Amino acid sequence: MYLKFTAMKKFIISIFFLFILSPFWTLFGQDDYIITIEDKKISGISISSYPKALEEYVVNFYNDNLMTKSEDLKISYNIVKTNRAREIEYSNVKKFVASGVEHIPWHARSIPFKEDRIVFDTIVPVSDKSKEELYSLARSSIILGMSLTAEQIQKTLIEDKESGSIMVRKLTVGSGSQGKFTSYIYFDLLIRVKDGKARMTIGDINLHYAKGQIFNDAVVYNYDIKAEDFTTSWRKGNTIKSHYYKGLLLMFYNIEDVLIKNFVELYTEENPLSDW
Repeated sequence: MYLKFTAMKKFIISIFFLFILSPFWTLFGQDDYIITIEDKKISGISISSYPKALEEYVVNFYNDNLMTKSEDLKISYNIVKTNRAREIEYSNVKKFVASGVEHIPWHARSIPFKEDRIVFDTIVPVSDKSKEELYSLARSSIILGMSLTAEQIQKTLIEDKESGSIMVRKLTVGSGSQGKFTSYIYFDLLIRVKDGKARMTIGDINLHYAKGQIFNDAVVYNYDIKAEDFTTSWRKGNTIKSHYYKGLLLMFYNIEDVLIKNFVELYTEENPLSDW
């Protein structure tokens, strides 16, 4: 009887402390933090809002709906001890953790430079399929998946079934109107196949933006700039900063998060290997 009472007493005490201290742990036990571009860590915070996904902001990313004082989105957070509200420009963040989930912004990802050129190169092993089967899958995914018109097929599609390669020249993705200007990226996409392997290479990436007025102080004319430039210069100056930053987001989202992901899933759910 004594043992049962002791056990019950311990249980009641545990529940009491859990109830009393639960607000404390909710407040101070969170693990949100922000790593800045300067590698400084902001900890002891609770992140309240941050950009969710690029597709939600394609239309309103850089237009009159944003405050003119800054062209970047924000991460808002509270300092736990003082409960004071703070915010940081999204472009100044290298990594952050919100509610235990790690997020790496597009602008902080590793840019695949090869001999001073940006080239996305992905290899997928498909041991149970022949070169002919892989080529057929690649061709149908390009034409149907990218909704190429007959004119586009004739002008931009380069096929060599014998060697197992199929290419789309100047493929345009990420096009969207921001009201005062339209921007998009375009690039060359090459798929090569052989027995048991498929490879997709994306290069010659360019950002295009059209004539328009930005932030009431910069008139921008029809312009194309290579990815190598906008990925290294997106922090320079207010006039071009928003365009180059947008190009960075469009590049990583449309190439890495959409095309490469779909390419891997087209053949196998396994991760791509580095050998060829």
